[in-house]
Amino acid sequence: MVGTRSSRLVTLGMACVVVGGGCVTPGPPEPIISPTGIVYEPGIPPEETRRSQTALLYLQQARVQRALELSLEGVEEDPENPIHYFLAGAAHARLGQYVEADRMFTGAQALYPAYELDIEPYRQAAWAEAFNDGVEAYGSGDTEGAIEAWTKATIIFHLRTEAHRNLASLLTVEGRHEEAIDLYRRALASLEERPATRVLDAAELEQRDRERDRIEDALSPLLLLNDHFAEAEVLLRRHLERLPGDVQVRADLANALSGQGRDAEARVIYADLLTEEGLAATQLFNLGVALFRTRDFTGAALAFERLTGAQPESRDAWFNYANALFAAEDWQALAVAGDRLVELDPLGENVGLITARAHLESGDRTTALETLERAQAAPVHVDELQMRRSGGETTVAGRITGNRAEPGTLVRLRFVFFDESGTLLGSKALSIPAPATGESDRFSVQFGMTASAYRYEQLN
Repeated sequence: MVGTRSSRLVTLGMACVVVGGGCVTPGPPEPIISPTGIVYEPGIPPEETRRSQTALLYLQQARVQRALELSLEGVEEDPENPIHYFLAGAAHARLGQYVEADRMFTGAQALYPAYELDIEPYRQAAWAEAFNDGVEAYGSGDTEGAIEAWTKATIIFHLRTEAHRNLASLLTVEGRHEEAIDLYRRALASLEERPATRVLDAAELEQRDRERDRIEDALSPLLLLNDHFAEAEVLLRRHLERLPGDVQVRADLANALSGQGRDAEARVIYADLLTEEGLAATQLFNLGVALFRTRDFTGAALAFERLTGAQPESRDAWFNYANALFAAEDWQALAVAGDRLVELDPLGENVGLITARAHLESGDRTTALETLERAQAAPVHVDELQMRRSGGETTVAGRITGNRAEPGTLVRLRFVFFDESGTLLGSKALSIPAPATGESDRFSVQFGMTASAYRYEQLN
């Protein structure tokens, strides 16, 4: 049965349905203005019906499902009365159905824009509940539960960005980068808006500025990683306005420029960074990789050479240094670097080949032949080495390929690990059955500390 309209107003506990109170009177309505100065279009003011009155009663009695049913019936039978949308949104929110709540609240506000003043507190209360559910789930190790809860929070209320940021961080870890980027973008857009129901004080505005900086700092590396170079450039330049000497941000800016084909601009920044003293090992590595990508092989070699000075026992530092020298065709320097690399990566076939080539190009045919023969005589070859760090542990994974050893013969290797300063942390031995000649197997070795560098040696 279709309810009859009444001019009597209704309250729902937290906020009244129509701001200002009182009964509807003849004549043009007074414009409704928010505390923040928004002047709302008149729209269609809400009016009570029998269904809305009963739905409100059920909500007050915590019979939420029945309240929802009545509200939805009101939406269907009286679709131009925003009160039913509002009550349905409130019921959906209490049931944790935030997508539906958002749709109903949006419908109510579309009919009667000033409803924003009543809806906003409900949205924020629902957001707080979902956000806290996410915190609880995350604290108990339930990542999927946290993702679900924080997703609901971002749907129901966007003027608080903590859920956006937390959710984006989790999705980044799971490799869902484009979703995380979208969340960070939405969060930044939200920070440009203001609540309708109250004016933010100076402390809150400062907090929003800090939140914007925090989100931009999290977003810019993701943008770079996923080739959104122009967008990353904007954020990185803004960061440099705050901290003009930030080495990592300057390097990231150069990467963003290079990604847009502006290699000349990027090289200016890279060249400046190469003059910096006290760069950390990670910064030198990233700088070398970036220079290599711009095909500035000489600059990359300089960065990796500095890295070998900081981490003289790092197989990866010498490997990258050697590859940069090879690309630059600096045979004299490569002959020296290659000999050192062979000590740190004794079973690397490519290592032996490029070192032999360097000696040959340098005119030392004898050493070239000795290096080549040593590589060819190896019992197995080891390549595709990669180091990963996670959860306080370090893993080195790679590929072993059969060469001179009888298939099944145990090849014993010892991996030695170092921290960022080059200090010895410890070692881990590994025995691997030799594959048949030309065939390959994967292997990995785990070390129970966080290392920054490693080398390995053959024990038998």
